[in-house]
Amino acid sequence: MDIFSKRTGPREEDKQAKAHISRNWGTIEKLADQISGGSYSANKTRASVLNPQAGQPSSGRIIIDQAVRARADTPEPYLRISQNGRVVLVDKNSGRQLHFLGQLKRHNGTVRFVIATAENGFISPVDPELFALIGDLADAPLGRDYTEDDLGRDLKTRLSLA
Repeated sequence: MDIFSKRTGPREEDKQAKAHISRNWGTIEKLADQISGGSYSANKTRASVLNPQAGQPSSGRIIIDQAVRARADTPEPYLRISQNGRVVLVDKNSGRQLHFLGQLKRHNGTVRFVIATAENGFISPVDPELFALIGDLADAPLGRDYTEDDLGRDLKTRLSLA
C-alpha cells in the first residue's frame, strides 16, 4: 500500500515554474499584445481605470461582475485575408468567422484564389448564394497585374461590403 500525503508548502517544480514566469513576464505580455492585436494591454489599462484597487488585496472578498455585455444582434461582416492565405468573412462585433470563402494557394509557381468547394477538397464548402457572387473569381491568378488587394476589393464589391 502506498500512502500519499499532502506536503506543506508549494512543490519545488511549482516554485521553479512561478519564478520562470515572473522572470519572463515582459515577454509574455508582449506576446499577448501581439496575439490579441493590442487588446490585452487595453483591457488591462481599462480595468485599472475602472477599478483602481484591482492590484490591492481584496481582504477575502470575491467580486464577480455579472453585467450583461452589450453586443449587436446582427453581425457586421468584413473581409479578411490572413497571412496564411485564408479568405474569410468575419463579424466585426464578435471577431467570429462567418464564412470561409477560400484560400490563396501556390500552384506551379502562381498564387491563385481557390474557392472553398467540395471539388477543391474543402470539407465545408461555401454557400451556393456566395458561390454565385464570387464564382467568377475562382482560380484567379495573383501577381503584379492583379494583387491580393485587388482580389480583396473585388470580393468586397461582389459581397456588397465596400
